[in-house]
Amino acid sequence: MKREIQTFIDAVEADEIQHFTVDTTEKDFEKDPDGAMAPLAAFIREQIGKDRLAQAELKLTDTAVSVRLEMSVINLPLQDSKTIGKILETDDEADINVYAVIETPDINVSGLRIDALAPATTYVDQAAVADESLHDWLKLQIEKLQTAAANQAEMDVKKPAEDTTATKKPAAKKTTRKTTAKKAPAKKPAAKRTTTKKTK
Repeated sequence: MKREIQTFIDAVEADEIQHFTVDTTEKDFEKDPDGAMAPLAAFIREQIGKDRLAQAELKLTDTAVSVRLEMSVINLPLQDSKTIGKILETDDEADINVYAVIETPDINVSGLRIDALAPATTYVDQAAVADESLHDWLKLQIEKLQTAAANQAEMDVKKPAEDTTATKKPAAKKTTRKTTAKKAPAKKPAAKRTTTKKTK
């Protein structure tokens, strides 16, 4: 399955893409990632058979996680299609590949990870191999998310101790203010000396 680069860019920008979305929870996804992604893989294969471009998305409704299968000419998410023309020669023809994409702030600094699974034709012809690649990829991403969650939990436990110290510091500043307030009454005796000068 091939496309001219410019034809591909135009199709994406015009949203001439077949879309498929499935909702699940984080718990169900982590329990059976292969099962959760199976309908997406089936949809992508069906669209490849019809020579159509497609995107299938799994949304984790209780978190900010999106896992997708996308067909593209380069390892960039479809949302960055305008960048493709800056990287590739738009007159060239390229193979359409199937990419696995995960988008969440916890996955890495950029908040997005994309990896090639297989060329579109291979994704259909060697389905078992492609599914194994997806299985390994999903396992790795879930491990990263679980590590990020564990690190966040540790930070949350440490935070209250830091907050108590932070509240003690302003209290120390208040004591210094009290000492400056005591200096003000010390000027009153100087006012009494002026009255004694008037009696002379």
